[in-house]
Amino acid sequence: MRYILRNKKNYEQKASTLILALWILSFLAVFAVGLAHNVSSQLRLASYFQDRLKTRALAYAGVQRAIIQLILAKDETPNYDSFADEWLSSEETYKEIPLGDGYFSIGYSVGKGGEEQLGEDMYGLMDESNKININRASVNVLKALLENAGKANPEEAADIANAIVDWRDKDVFVSPGGAEDSQYAMGEFPYPCKDDDFQVIEELLLVKGMTPEIFNRLKDVITVYGSGRININTVSARSLMALGISESLAQRIVDHRRGADNIEGTEDDNIFESVGDIGKVGSLFTQEAEDVSRLTSLNALTVKSDVFRICSTGILKKGSYEARGRIICVVERKKNEPPSILYWHEE
Repeated sequence: MRYILRNKKNYEQKASTLILALWILSFLAVFAVGLAHNVSSQLRLASYFQDRLKTRALAYAGVQRAIIQLILAKDETPNYDSFADEWLSSEETYKEIPLGDGYFSIGYSVGKGGEEQLGEDMYGLMDESNKININRASVNVLKALLENAGKANPEEAADIANAIVDWRDKDVFVSPGGAEDSQYAMGEFPYPCKDDDFQVIEELLLVKGMTPEIFNRLKDVITVYGSGRININTVSARSLMALGISESLAQRIVDHRRGADNIEGTEDDNIFESVGDIGKVGSLFTQEAEDVSRLTSLNALTVKSDVFRICSTGILKKGSYEARGRIICVVERKKNEPPSILYWHEE
């Protein structure tokens, strides 16, 4: 009897030890699975950040290539700039340039209606002088912009145009329909009038009378960079229409510029070597001639550009997996000096 009890006690101890061991093994198994999952997640995260750094480096290399083109490329037409200039627009120079594990492209898309967008349908630098500079445009140009592109009525357009001028000028005198500190102080969330240049186009939303609807119609044809004059060799039909040029004449200007193949930046392009060459598009109707004369008298047109937007995309491919990084910057070309970077944004 004593032997049986002793054996039973041993069996119970062994069973308890076995159960404890099983519990420990189960705990260790769960811990191992959790650890493996965590390590796997950390490895994926590390791989993601590594790919992000690589795509950023590729995009940065694209920016440097574009800047080098601005510095070193021989400009055979120093009196005018157009899509025929290889440093400005060239698939060979800017499309899918291999580097390391990936490649970079510098370009943009021309969307519906002619507005420039992010993408890669056009390879090269985007000319900021094909847009209207809200820091430099006269009140009459701003009024035409608001009426034609912003779809504001004439009275509303005049008031907003004057408010834009009041926002950027350094005096405290209120233009007709405009606004200075006292007008902005009466709002629900008061703030002062800036009395200085716009730094980004989104500042327009702070201007008296500006609405999100009008701004969204304007944003693709305005800029805060450059001399304020529009380069007719690179301007879109939509930007010309924003200045008050009829749709018919704006399209004829663009079609004439593209040449027989109707493609920008090819050998058969018709280039405007001076503003006066705009007459080469054919006979102008009376109103069209008046519109061109008006813009010429306002010194709103040019054939030269000095500020460019670089949209560089770095692309890394691993089988079906693709990672992208983009850098957008605006640079100003200067004579006998390195280009100045006016804006920098990474995505």
